[in-house]
Amino acid sequence: MDKRLGAVEKKVVIHELKIGELGDKTNGIETRLSSIETSLLQIKYSLLGALALYVMSEVGLLGAINLIA
Repeated sequence: MDKRLGAVEKKVVIHELKIGELGDKTNGIETRLSSIETSLLQIKYSLLGALALYVMSEVGLLGAINLIA
């Protein structure tokens, strides 16, 4: 009985360590995903700015305002 209890306690300790390691990995993944999200937002707004600049150069300011309205 004591052997089985000792084996179960060892398994619990091992599982607790593995859960801790997985928690560390998820924190790393979250930071990487947030940096990827930031990069994608920068690309998005750069493209929108380029589109706005193109429309302004082709149509002009008043023409762009007329397109919006």
